[in-house]
Amino acid sequence: MAETAKFKFSLPALRVLENEHQYLSYLMEEWHIIVLAFERNIYTVEEGHEAIQALRKLIVEFIEPLKNHTEKEEAFLFPMLAQYVGDEQGPVQATEEEHEEIDAYIGHFLHHTLGDVGHFTMEDMQKVVNDAAEAFEVLAVHFVKEESILFPMVDNILRIEEQDKLYEQLYTPII
Repeated sequence: MAETAKFKFSLPALRVLENEHQYLSYLMEEWHIIVLAFERNIYTVEEGHEAIQALRKLIVEFIEPLKNHTEKEEAFLFPMLAQYVGDEQGPVQATEEEHEEIDAYIGHFLHHTLGDVGHFTMEDMQKVVNDAAEAFEVLAVHFVKEESILFPMVDNILRIEEQDKLYEQLYTPII
């Protein structure tokens, strides 16, 4: 039986984002399994070539929902919070920087796995897979930070009208 998703927040706008985090985490787990297998050295070189291609495919499929999610945060959530806490420093700026860091790791992985990877040695593959591992780690911590720092700020700082407006803005699909 499937486990029912549990939400920490009752505010509808936050539930939208929390639900997206759960979905993105599910997708991340699919490709993280391959990353862990590389870290545990369970592949032969030939299996590694197949695994890295599968990893690339899963990450490419992950990009659109991730981008849609982060674009919504950057377009609506961050500017609304920045009115109260600023964006020159602090949690809004730090969160935006994490978005850039995630993009950089994923972009680096995709750049280095573009085309034929059949000539990669196991060492080459492990180096490039490290970018996917770093992206996973940053994303996992990023979601926790958003849910423990930014989301409570929305709950505590934004006026009811702003919370309602934010919900209307965020209530769009990421897939």
